Amino acid sequence: MKNIKKKLIVILAFGLILSISTPVFATETGEQNESTTEIAPPTQTTTKNNSVEEQKTKKELLKANANAVVGKTNLSFKIGDTPAAQDFVTVNDASNNPTFTFKNGQPVTNASGNYSIEIQVTFDDNTSTDITVNYIVKEAAPLATLKTTTPVIELGSKPTPNQFATPAAGAKLSFKSGAPSTKKTGTFTTTIVASKDGKTSELIVTYKVLDQEPPKISVNPDDYPFIIKGETITPSTFVTATDNSGKVTLTFKPGYEPTYSRLGMHAFVVIATDPSGNTTEFYSYYVIVSDKPTLKAPTLDLNRSTPSILYGVTMPNLGVIAEDEDGNLIGWSIEDEKGNFTITFETPLQPGDIFALYSSTEVEYSEETYYIYDPETLKIRELNESPFEVKTINTKNSNTTNSNTKNSNVTQKIIPKTGDANPNPFTLFGFILISSSVIILRKK
Repeated sequence: MKNIKKKLIVILAFGLILSISTPVFATETGEQNESTTEIAPPTQTTTKNNSVEEQKTKKELLKANANAVVGKTNLSFKIGDTPAAQDFVTVNDASNNPTFTFKNGQPVTNASGNYSIEIQVTFDDNTSTDITVNYIVKEAAPLATLKTTTPVIELGSKPTPNQFATPAAGAKLSFKSGAPSTKKTGTFTTTIVASKDGKTSELIVTYKVLDQEPPKISVNPDDYPFIIKGETITPSTFVTATDNSGKVTLTFKPGYEPTYSRLGMHAFVVIATDPSGNTTEFYSYYVIVSDKPTLKAPTLDLNRSTPSILYGVTMPNLGVIAEDEDGNLIGWSIEDEKGNFTITFETPLQPGDIFALYSSTEVEYSEETYYIYDPETLKIRELNESPFEVKTINTKNSNTTNSNTKNSNVTQKIIPKTGDANPNPFTLFGFILISSSVIILRKK
């Protein structure tokens, strides 16, 4: 009974405790639920705030550094240039994709001087900055410059623009009105046009047309080295001259004037001068020879001489020359100390051939003696009567109506060549002289 009562008391006590504690638990639970309901909105706000902070942090990380873009220093342009905004700055960091604009309009470049410009730099983080840049505008380099000295153009030549001016790199020069005339000497003007990249400039230039080409000297084809004693000698005796001007004067150089009487070899210098003062000099030799025979003529040994070889004698140490009827050299010899000479013909004499012999030095000569290879006797004999002698030649006449052939003698007059009144007896020594003469042309 006591145990049952005790259990009931415990149950009642537990129930009482439970009944008392339940409202409290309910109350605390309700309060807890209310707290949870009220806190929920702040929890959402915190999440949003955290997202904004993260975005701000990212933006701060992407913001350009202070030296990402800086203005250029020592910047200069030429008059007429049209620079872009980016030409004024240096980009050190392009990770924020900067863009550039002129804050107050285009820069001044139409006049030389010192200027400044504001460049607005905008980054992709929506931030921007202004940079002030100083710059200089300089005079534009000329497309061409005139020559430092007055151009001199050759008479009759075809000039080019580059003879008058020097173009800048990449520029081209041309004549405004075609190539100027150079037909006359004098001082003239012309206009040169320089062009590059669509830009042009004109330069007026003064120039001179001068004859700078010296005359040309040609040696006369005659055997001018030999001059007969007493003959008049002029520069034209030796040479002729031409010039692009059409006019030229020939004179002897002072100190080299010719002599007219002294026998022997002499030097001469001829100067050709044109109207502009250009000169050409010609230097050579000539020989004054005797105007009449002064040496003893050679004597031919008719007994020893043959159509191939002539033997004879004359004054010692002379030259003996053999010429044919036309005055052509056919043989020559230098005598020994006793005056003996031997002339060997390259082509033997033919019956009826006439030849002349004479002795000679460089300046003196003998009379000519004439000989014939007689067609009748087939021996060489002297023509003593005169240079003209009647010669009989055996010929054969054919009779067309008769089959018989008859031999008959036909008389023909042979006229050996005598030359001028004063023949030139220096064929041999002329060859020697011409081959050893000195010919010099000098142009100034």
